[in-house]
Amino acid sequence: MSFGNNQDFVRQLAKQVNPRTLHVYYQKEVSQSIVPLKNVANIRFSVLDNGPQLFLKVIPGLMRSKLIVIDNYFPFLGSLSKTKNIRISQIWHANGAIKEFGFNDPMTSQRTASDQIRFQRVYNAMDDIVVGSEKMADTFQLNYRLNGEQIRRLGYPRSDKFLNEKWIHKVQATFFENYPELKNKHLILYAPTYRKDSQFAFAPDFKNLQLPKNTILILRLHPHLQAMEKSWEERMPFITSIDAKITTDELLTVVETLITDYSSILFDYTLLKNARKIGLFTFDQLEFSKTVGLRSDFSTEFQSIVIKDVNQLTDFLAKSDNNQAMIEKLNYDWNQFNDGAATKRTINFLLKRSDL
Repeated sequence: MSFGNNQDFVRQLAKQVNPRTLHVYYQKEVSQSIVPLKNVANIRFSVLDNGPQLFLKVIPGLMRSKLIVIDNYFPFLGSLSKTKNIRISQIWHANGAIKEFGFNDPMTSQRTASDQIRFQRVYNAMDDIVVGSEKMADTFQLNYRLNGEQIRRLGYPRSDKFLNEKWIHKVQATFFENYPELKNKHLILYAPTYRKDSQFAFAPDFKNLQLPKNTILILRLHPHLQAMEKSWEERMPFITSIDAKITTDELLTVVETLITDYSSILFDYTLLKNARKIGLFTFDQLEFSKTVGLRSDFSTEFQSIVIKDVNQLTDFLAKSDNNQAMIEKLNYDWNQFNDGAATKRTINFLLKRSDL
């Protein structure tokens, strides 16, 4: 576990394998995300790092496993001596992809030949890659340089909650109990993606942004940077920070407008009935495309919702019309197999394949 957004999947998997033990190896950065799972009796937790414990505890544990589920790229999997009884299945941490990764990441071409061989070895070790759409299937096949036989069109487990009316109503009620002053406001979420190895920076002249009346702009940064939200609220009075205990997924259920840049939460948001308006604030697109990379179809696929500067963002927020047609198109393209039952379908598939 390197991300905390597959908790529901982990909980359901533990329930299905009970009384067997589910071993969860997690990176220290997501320590808070395992807290809600601590009450599951048959889960055992271990920290995952690159120190001695990786070789003394983690790898021996993996070698005794029939099913290994991953949410990210883990380099050591390339050197794992897989037997025919071990199955590695990827449940990715994102529903779609605007940013490039794998061999399409611009930085990959600058890595050594031995590094690139190692990357491919990790990708080839995956027996299953679970996706929620043909779009994402094509993306993995291209970026991982695979033949596609590993792709499982089962739906993206994390998407289930966005189609669960009971969960949505509960989250909305809790939010407005905590923030009653926001109940009759037009809520906008600004959630920029994480810039690797860099601190967050607003667009030039962001302080000049003008918000319409009765509008609240909620800032939500990457979990590694959330401590900065309060300080930005103090420096820019039109910014509102929300307690980090309320997750980004939960915030998506209460806002009528989402502003991001290159984050896959765009595709999650399109599943929600409260989604009215979306925009990609890509003021640093030129630099970002060189360092991280953007989909080759970015300029055509997303052009209608791209916002280049603060003046355009002000104009976009001032317009009362929604872009519902674009929301529906993105939902159709990227949530093709996400019907609210992806978790159950995926777990049943994986356990059957691993004879568990």
